[in-house]
Amino acid sequence: MHGSSEGSDDRGSLEALSRRIAALEEQVAAQERIIEGLRVKEALLARTEDEHRLMRAALDCCTDFVGIASLDGKGLHVNTAGRRLVGLASADEVQSTVNADYVMPEDVSRLEKEIVPIVVTEGRWEGELRCRHMPTGEPIVVAYSGYLVRHPETGAPLGLATVMRDLRAEQGEAEERQRLLEQQSAAAAALRHEQARMSSLDEERQQMIAAVEACADFIGICTLDGRTIYCNAAGRRLIGYDVDADMRGFEVIQAFTPAGGRHFLEHIVPAIRATGRWEGELEFKHLQTGEPFPTQYNAFLIRDQHTGQPICIGAVTRDLRAARRAEQERRRLLDEIIRAQASMLAELSTPLIPISDRVVVMPLIGTVDEARAEQVLESLLSGVTARNAKVAILDITGVATVDVAVAEALLHAAKAVRLLGAEVVLTGIRAEVAQALIEIGVDLGNIVTRSTVQSGIAFAMRRA
Repeated sequence: MHGSSEGSDDRGSLEALSRRIAALEEQVAAQERIIEGLRVKEALLARTEDEHRLMRAALDCCTDFVGIASLDGKGLHVNTAGRRLVGLASADEVQSTVNADYVMPEDVSRLEKEIVPIVVTEGRWEGELRCRHMPTGEPIVVAYSGYLVRHPETGAPLGLATVMRDLRAEQGEAEERQRLLEQQSAAAAALRHEQARMSSLDEERQQMIAAVEACADFIGICTLDGRTIYCNAAGRRLIGYDVDADMRGFEVIQAFTPAGGRHFLEHIVPAIRATGRWEGELEFKHLQTGEPFPTQYNAFLIRDQHTGQPICIGAVTRDLRAARRAEQERRRLLDEIIRAQASMLAELSTPLIPISDRVVVMPLIGTVDEARAEQVLESLLSGVTARNAKVAILDITGVATVDVAVAEALLHAAKAVRLLGAEVVLTGIRAEVAQALIEIGVDLGNIVTRSTVQSGIAFAMRRA
């Protein structure tokens, strides 16, 4: 009986030990699953932060004001150019601002009652507005574009994006382009703290992606050897690349014309590596049609925020075709105005005044050159023919200088009028004019001359 009791106790101990071992193994497996989940989240966080840094760097290299605000109008992020435009000293100051701080006090009501409601309901508003330089209160006229930022997957509203372009440069006040790249704060040491921040970082990344995608200009990022990392929708449409296709790895040189590609490789890339950026005109082509078109190409080097080493190249590109067409149209209209003014001046400089049904007077004022002489002859002949005039009076009282060319023009006009069956009377010959004609040996022939236009009219009325 005693031996049976001891065997029963041993079996109970073994069973308890087995249960303990099984529980420990389950705990170990659970710990391994937790660790694996943390590793996955850590990798996702690293990728999220890399994309976040690239997007922030691209936005901060944009020369326009680009800002992100929450749906209730609180400032979340403003790029470097934007902070310089409104006078914010650091990125930290953005967090304490609201949308109304960025516009002139007189325009706050318009922003809150007109612009923001349109952005929220329709998704977009564009127009001219006055933003405010915060330290000085100086008004700055800008082209203002407001967008409702939505999550690309769920479509839920995330915040408000603003793009403002300083119009003072277009009014002749050129401003230095912003080149500095903002560095993001160093990653927190503890993984749990990073997990807590991961949600907000991802939301901000989505907002920045949405803001870049909504930008009307071509914004792209490529590797140092020229292979595409990212290109926004406007850029894809500009070069004719499928908006929904994967563009990673696409060689950017394929988007240039042959001459533009050579210029990119031989001049632009070396300049970017040497100075950190390049800005100028570059000729692109449409991938589907092959059509070449000019652009304003702004390329910049993006560096790692920790090591300072170059990691990729960013570019902001603007299509110049519309601007070129507008300039050509402006020049065409200006040429038409000049031609119309010249025609009007020509008519005013050679007026033909009817005195009666058979007598007309043309007073000449100023200088008579070859072109003016042709106008005089044309107006005189057409007027004599149209009115069936018998006498045409040419009054040269207002002609500053009478030389050989002027005299020959008058003789030519008299002969042409005579062929039409009319007679020319020349009036306004002053004493110094008569002396000058004698000195240069000009013979007015059979042209009737009178000293004043009044005596010329009297003579003409008798002859007509």
